[in-house]
Amino acid sequence: MKRIFPAIRKMTIEETNQHNLQNPGLILEYINLMIPLSAGYSDAIQIYRTENSLLILITNRNLGYVGLDEIDCLDGDVISTVFLEDYQLKESVGKQWFHMKPETLIKRLLQYM
Repeated sequence: MKRIFPAIRKMTIEETNQHNLQNPGLILEYINLMIPLSAGYSDAIQIYRTENSLLILITNRNLGYVGLDEIDCLDGDVISTVFLEDYQLKESVGKQWFHMKPETLIKRLLQYM
């Protein structure tokens, strides 16, 4: 698992309409893929590449949640996803989840996908 830094940008009006959204979301541009993200503007987004997929870690410590999406690198399809709020994170990942390295969080979250 290696961290990568692809471009992330705000959706255009056309993309927002295409994805049936009321407000523009975020798009991850990776090679020839345009992947809509399930992240807000105030979320921290970290992306890791595995052999066949992208792991997109979305965290918001102020609101107390973490999401992890696994995306197929060939077609951009979602392979699996998990979303946990603070109380769920404390029970499943650990009480100090907000101090964990992103790689540690990902490894623990992969168990729930």
